[in-house]
Amino acid sequence: MENEILEKFFRPKSLALIGATNTPGFGHGIPRFWGKNGWLDRAYLVNPKGGQLQGREVYRTISELPQGIDLAVVIVPAPKVQEVLVELGKKGIRAVVIESAGFAEIGEEGQKRQDALLETAREYGIRLLGPNCVGVVNTDNHFATIEIMDRALEPGPVAIIAQSGVFGNILLDHLPEVGLKISKVATLGNKIDLDEADFLEYFTADPKTKVILIYEEGVKDGRRFLNALQRSCRQKPVIILKSGRTPLGRQATLSHTASLSGEDSFYDAAFQQAGAIRALSLLEMIEMARVFSTQPPMKGRKIGILTTSGSLGAMTADALYSEKMELASWSSETIKKIYENAPDWANVKNPLDVGPSGIFPLALGTIFSDPNPDGFILIPVIPYAAIEIWIRLGVNVTALIGDWQALRQKIEGKPVVAVLLGSKEWLDQVRGLCGDSIATVNTPEAAAKTLSALYRLSHKSRFDVSV
Repeated sequence: MENEILEKFFRPKSLALIGATNTPGFGHGIPRFWGKNGWLDRAYLVNPKGGQLQGREVYRTISELPQGIDLAVVIVPAPKVQEVLVELGKKGIRAVVIESAGFAEIGEEGQKRQDALLETAREYGIRLLGPNCVGVVNTDNHFATIEIMDRALEPGPVAIIAQSGVFGNILLDHLPEVGLKISKVATLGNKIDLDEADFLEYFTADPKTKVILIYEEGVKDGRRFLNALQRSCRQKPVIILKSGRTPLGRQATLSHTASLSGEDSFYDAAFQQAGAIRALSLLEMIEMARVFSTQPPMKGRKIGILTTSGSLGAMTADALYSEKMELASWSSETIKKIYENAPDWANVKNPLDVGPSGIFPLALGTIFSDPNPDGFILIPVIPYAAIEIWIRLGVNVTALIGDWQALRQKIEGKPVVAVLLGSKEWLDQVRGLCGDSIATVNTPEAAAKTLSALYRLSHKSRFDVSV
């Protein structure tokens, strides 16, 4: 039954926007977005002034709307939301997104308004998302209750549950820039009705979603959330970034979405008990999502490292040790082949440091054929000044460090992570080699942590994280 009502939020057959307007703002941007993506022909716009907007009639009152509308989006000023919700209830609309702010997050007066909303929602059987949010996004059908960029609508495997509406919207802007594509987004705001548990269950059942990201400020029903989280973690990776870890952060979350963060150690224990992975920063959450959404499970702890920098190789070894991972021993065939082709100064160990020898492509193909590693970390760092002349002469990056996609096919069942450091020109080319089958991170520590998390998830759960 819950999935049926949530389908109205992500796949409405008809919808209404209460607060449509010709002036700049959400009330103008949302109809424009709907028109651009094929949703305006099933949308009804409401504003007391009436008139026309995006070629559509604007109704003056909710009572004028037809029966049978699946979803209503409300963006009127906070003092008027209660009246609007009553009218929507009378009209038989049972799924409502309230994007308006000005409720519990502003203090006592706002809390009273919020309590009245919940009472009305219960009276009319309305399932309510918000208030103080920007609603939902479904890239599969290009539907959203907020205006977003075209490139954010390219379907992908990552779902987002974000307590903050603006933060969820910013993630949609940013994630395509770092190689992550989205399946669905739910922004919760003050979450007086629908909350994390509801969307966890929905996204876990969603075949388009492979990985779930949660930005959390505070949980109101801890037991229900933990139960939903445990069920989800048995089937899909769940990565949580929780703010309010410090006294200053807890104060900020209270004024943002009226959330009581609670003692951070309790959350740590709950996440660990459920099997979720906690990210300590936004960058860490993004890097983990890239790895979990593109890489297969890892059977063991042994990692093979190929680098052009001995220093970065040593840093990576340290990071792996800290994460309780191990360095793989190269097979005798690998050692023999590298020795036959490497200069005398090359270090044929693990990490395998080939420096500026020019044998990176050969070394990559060789270690990918080695049965001993369970996963790989590649560190193709080259000073741009050293290769600029080759790039200008039209030498393809493949000639310098190999055809990664062709070589990747040798080890489809093992994860590969590349650490990308250097000039933008160089990194853009290496990212092209990685494609969608090799995950990228920014530091050796991130490579070690994400592979460690992938190993733990692969052995604690029954899901397949490959796309």
